[in-house]
Amino acid sequence: MVNLQDVKNSLRVTHGLDDTLLQNYIDTARDYVVNAVNNNVSADVYSKYKQFDFAISLLAQYWYNTRNVDTDKQIPTEVLAMIQQLRGRVTDETAG
Repeated sequence: MVNLQDVKNSLRVTHGLDDTLLQNYIDTARDYVVNAVNNNVSADVYSKYKQFDFAISLLAQYWYNTRNVDTDKQIPTEVLAMIQQLRGRVTDETAG
C-alpha cells in the first residue's frame, strides 16, 4: 500500500507543508488506477500486485512535480504500462 511517507521519501520532501496535498494526490491516483483498470473490482484485489502501488506512487509524484507547470498533463507512459499490465492480470483472475 502506498503511504504518504513513501511518496515524500521518493520526492525527497522533508517538510510537512504539502502533506494534505500529497495525500489527496495519492487517494486520487488510487481511484484513477482502479477506474482505469476495472471499476467493478475493488482496490483490495489490486493491492496484491506491485504494479498497482507503483502506478499510484508514480502518478501522485507526477501530479506533485507538475502542479505549477503549464502542461497538458498527459499521464506518464510508465503509469499507462502498469495499468495495461493490471488489466491483463485482473481479467485473467476474474475469468478463471
